[in-house]
Amino acid sequence: MATHKTLHAPAARLPSAVGWIVFLIAVFTAPIYLDNQYDLRLAVLVCLLGGASIGWNLLGGYANQISLGHITFFGIGMYTVAIFQTSLQLSPWLAIPVAVLLSVAVAVLIGWPSFRLSGHYFALATLALLPVSELVASGWESLTGGARGLSVPILPSGLATLQFDTPEPFFYVAAVFLVIVLVIARVVRFSTLGLRLSAIRSNPEAATLAGVNQFRSKMTTLMISAAIVAVAGSLYGAFLQYVDPRTAFSWDTTLSLVLFAIVGGLQFWWGPLLGAAILIPINEYASLQLSGNLSALGQLAYGVILLVLIIFQPRGLGGLLQALFQRFDGGSRT
Repeated sequence: MATHKTLHAPAARLPSAVGWIVFLIAVFTAPIYLDNQYDLRLAVLVCLLGGASIGWNLLGGYANQISLGHITFFGIGMYTVAIFQTSLQLSPWLAIPVAVLLSVAVAVLIGWPSFRLSGHYFALATLALLPVSELVASGWESLTGGARGLSVPILPSGLATLQFDTPEPFFYVAAVFLVIVLVIARVVRFSTLGLRLSAIRSNPEAATLAGVNQFRSKMTTLMISAAIVAVAGSLYGAFLQYVDPRTAFSWDTTLSLVLFAIVGGLQFWWGPLLGAAILIPINEYASLQLSGNLSALGQLAYGVILLVLIIFQPRGLGGLLQALFQRFDGGSRT
């Protein structure tokens, strides 16, 4: 019997490996079948915002610790890249680790007191981050440009400057970022930390009785999450080559990160990417096709999709796909 199980173990894992290969091929050959620059720009947004939503989901989905201010880390990344390229005239690649360190420091300042309290103090603390961040960015004109924002100067095209003549090279940068974030999300999901977060999500009191250090688990996850979102914001800032307080600390973007995760499936490590891949094109299409009073229909579509999922598929679209994954993966983990 043991031999029988051993022989079939690799076969049970094969579809998962094949799925990864198919996914990687589909991603990195996207410029071939996305034959115009607009579609490629959409693909870049899916990679960057989808990656940021995956970062949010490490805490919001895995541990049910809802953050309403994660876009602050995103904005820190955007501003750091812009400041490095304008005021300091340094490479955006040097700005990314600085943005990560700053975001992790802010995450610790917020998480340290709020995670030691029960209830929704963390959600309230992160919610306060948005107006404070926007106020600082608007008032510190000598560094951030104030309400006018910062425009990155046009530099020679190339990987060193993260400026390109076409969206295709930047897409590959965004795609590599996305793949790395997916790997991190999967590793965390099935690690000891992931098991602790699942226990905290299911029953915090029972998790504590079982010996789970909730404060340490939440803080560790928050720091990882903040770092991922900061990198996403850094790349997004380099892609736009412009940042202002409203763009960097937008409430709409905060809601988008949450919606991507809910629509795709909060408990799936790949769920937020699925949500981003569906909702971003819908939103862009609605913005292009609808104007004036009809522009609200795009937001209405968001609401309808969310309502239908909550009623008929509370686990998100990931719940619908899970059965297919299990069928081809022999019931292995998703």
